Amino acid sequence: MEIVGKLAIVTGGAQGIGKRIAEVLAERGARVVIGDVLDSGSEVADAINASRGQKVAVFKKCDLSNTANIQALMMCAQTEFGVPDIVINNAGVGGSFLWTDADFENLSRTIDINLKAPIEATRLAVRGFLATQRNGCVVNVSSIAAVVPLEFSPVYAATKAGLVNFTASCASLANGTPSIHVNAVCPVFVDTAIVRDNVPNEVNAILRSHGELSVDDVVVEVIRCIEDESLAGDTIRMRADGPGILHEGVKAKSLGFVDMLKTQATMASNAQQQQQQQPPLQQESNVTSAQI
Repeated sequence: MEIVGKLAIVTGGAQGIGKRIAEVLAERGARVVIGDVLDSGSEVADAINASRGQKVAVFKKCDLSNTANIQALMMCAQTEFGVPDIVINNAGVGGSFLWTDADFENLSRTIDINLKAPIEATRLAVRGFLATQRNGCVVNVSSIAAVVPLEFSPVYAATKAGLVNFTASCASLANGTPSIHVNAVCPVFVDTAIVRDNVPNEVNAILRSHGELSVDDVVVEVIRCIEDESLAGDTIRMRADGPGILHEGVKAKSLGFVDMLKTQATMASNAQQQQQQQPPLQQESNVTSAQI
């Protein structure tokens, strides 16, 4: 998909990887809606608009652990710019330290933000693409923890593995019309402020031992997931010593279910268009009171 002229939603866009994704998309000619729980997302949108000399970015504060907030983010995009073409599910939290947590609150929030929120955002996006008969793209930002289990963060690893499997299960959405591409990236350690400031030093050292990526390294592969239309249900595994490689996991085969949904969506869209094109009913002017 070409990025110029498209509308993108970026979750977790107030800092780190998400912030840079939003900036690069705007540089390439897209309009951007930034969703984040941090108020600093407003400053990111303002800076993007200043750099482009026009309003191409807006910020919507949202806590993605609440599905109503995800719906509000989608509605914000439509109100400000129109129907989204691209959704980047980047927001995530580091996860629960399962064995020392006093209750399930951290565990639940990790699952809600890292797994349930991307699934819900993708669901809403796909419904929108089908209803408007327009091609679309979703990119899920996962982690190398999806394929390399982490002893110190099993819940985080489980959510990221679930995201990769979910992505692979969406492969057949790219078939036919509209063509909807859902892909993912799995980076190793990314040198961001949030990781440096919030990850315990001993864990930080373990992560760094696998190599480091810059934020821009990740953005390159996210852009690849958007522009390379040969990718569908694919995950790009990112390593520190070379370019990203395609994950060798199995992707879902088409069994006709998605084709059926697309046919139904096309019929509904055509019916709606025909209804809109029909002239209003004319009242007959020759009806007299005696005929009533």
